[in-house]
Amino acid sequence: MSSKPVGVITRGTTAPNRLRRIDRWLINSECSRLRAVDAPVVVDLGYGATPRTTWELRERLHLHVGTHIDVVGVEIDPERVVAAKSLMDKSLSFIRGGFEVPIQGRASVIRALNVLRQYDEADVVPAGNRMTQRLEPGGLLIEGTCGEIGRRAVWIALRTGAAGEAVPESL
Repeated sequence: MSSKPVGVITRGTTAPNRLRRIDRWLINSECSRLRAVDAPVVVDLGYGATPRTTWELRERLHLHVGTHIDVVGVEIDPERVVAAKSLMDKSLSFIRGGFEVPIQGRASVIRALNVLRQYDEADVVPAGNRMTQRLEPGGLLIEGTCGEIGRRAVWIALRTGAAGEAVPESL
């Protein structure tokens, strides 16, 4: 993997419970698959100015799916990563990175919300391809956007197919 994160620093605005609708959908659709994996890793890519939504994701997954899930917040801005370190524990970590998703192994799920909308259209497909390459077989990429308080949201779910290709699953 490259040593320089792939991507650019974005605005990073976030709010408590902003991604709750997406998290509820994720828990509903992936609960049995995540329970069946020995050590699933769920990545929150581009968590923004504060790590609140990453922490909320971990709390929701542990409550509804199981405490065997590790959640990793990946953020390209080094200052945001340093600021998040105080929340780290054995199942929640924060690292610097971008679309290359620099974790050990592969992720079960990558949630990338409110990130790609800030990029040029020509950069979206290559970024999506980089992220899906970091998923385990059958893994899920959730990419989308929502309003400032999360009341309105839209996302696409892409599942990795047998050959590692991204297969649209739902919108």
